[in-house]
Amino acid sequence: MSLSTFAITRRGRVVTAIVAAFAPLVFLITEAIAAIAWTAGTYDYGHNFISDLGTTVCGSFFGGREMCSPLHGVMNFGYVAMGLAVAVTATLLATRLPRVRRLLVTVLGWSIALGMVLVAVFHGGVESVDNGLIVLHVLGAAIAIAFGNTLAIITGSNRRPLGFASWYRPLAIALGVIGWIALIFLGAGATFLDPAVFERISVYAIFAWLFATSVAQALASRKR
Repeated sequence: MSLSTFAITRRGRVVTAIVAAFAPLVFLITEAIAAIAWTAGTYDYGHNFISDLGTTVCGSFFGGREMCSPLHGVMNFGYVAMGLAVAVTATLLATRLPRVRRLLVTVLGWSIALGMVLVAVFHGGVESVDNGLIVLHVLGAAIAIAFGNTLAIITGSNRRPLGFASWYRPLAIALGVIGWIALIFLGAGATFLDPAVFERISVYAIFAWLFATSVAQALASRKR
């Protein structure tokens, strides 16, 4: 059975739904575990960046925030696991689209995985600043967030060939737009919210899209 045939079978839709839900779940769980283990005071979801949890140097300061994430390995595993899950989800979804859009969705999915690997390997702390590789961390984060929200918009716009219910289109597109707006505010240095809040909105919008995709897949599988 080819990948395209598998992706449109009931079993294929169920598998895609599970993978789509796995991506944000594994990230949120690893994030929570690393945050609980944080020892530089109390980890603040409204002030600390997600990347802080992946830093390896305790007692260092980055962006005015003290770092100490004893379970940084857990968080960095979460980055990679989520990235791969998103790539697999995108690949399965892409098989139902026309050729150009199929290629675009597949490339976006695996680019997101690459971005997450860069975030996991090149940490957002003094260790990457000292060796000059912080640019790779920032690049990886930008790719993952920008492409993730773009993927939400594209899949929402293609809900018919994907076989999803009508509610999926406005929801997926809205989540992608919200994520992009938050990312733009973050990059522009907007100050009416803490930068960490903009970061989380831009990332969690992708999670919400993935959960919506999982639900849409599960519902579609029941009709087959």
